[in-house]
Amino acid sequence: MLHKLQTKSNSHRYFELDAFRGITVILMVICHFLFDLDYFGLWDMPYRFWPQQRYGFPITIMFIGIAGVSLSLAASKTKDAGTLTKKFIKRGAFLFAAGLLITAVTWIYPHDGAILFGVLHLIGISTILAVPFLLSFTKEAQDLGKYKEKAAWLIPLFFGIIVILLGEVVEKINGPIWLIPLGIHPYGFYSLDYEPLFPWFGVVLLGVAVGAWLYPRGVRRFSFEFLKNEPPFLKRVS
Repeated sequence: MLHKLQTKSNSHRYFELDAFRGITVILMVICHFLFDLDYFGLWDMPYRFWPQQRYGFPITIMFIGIAGVSLSLAASKTKDAGTLTKKFIKRGAFLFAAGLLITAVTWIYPHDGAILFGVLHLIGISTILAVPFLLSFTKEAQDLGKYKEKAAWLIPLFFGIIVILLGEVVEKINGPIWLIPLGIHPYGFYSLDYEPLFPWFGVVLLGVAVGAWLYPRGVRRFSFEFLKNEPPFLKRVS
């Protein structure tokens, strides 16, 4: 029965995730548009809307958290551990390379506040670092009985909380610029976009935990039927 449910689930998109991802992308675009207006002096953006403040901060959490959920679902559809490792390293490297491209562009202009480790760098590295937490999600692991439903979400939840708590400590440490990915940076460091591994990798792991709990073995725990008639543009945006 579970196999039938999984096959059916895998043959369709997760419309609830499309809706959530679409809303997140729209909010992110609006936030960055307002930030750009402020940066170029066309409009004074209220401080509370900045990415790391009251209204911008939740959008960042949503964007990074949904990436963790997506990793969980992708792992549950992957054949075996070897395939998963290769696929996620390749995907992570691609995203990190895209982040490096943004670093190069912002280093040239505006230079001041260049993005050395932003959201793409974070998601790229996190995709690779998350592999050990996802090996038991594969179809082979499920068939061999290595997948444990409670452990699948409890382990990333535990480590996610630890990483987030450590982030509170790490952010108070000043150090050389090459430690920026960890959250350690020189005094007075400024960047237009900065999401270090501590605490943000913890948010990715929380997303993995949420994905594992909501979609054990890639199967919906709840129906989410009330979201089935989402506006079509949300699916296109996501």
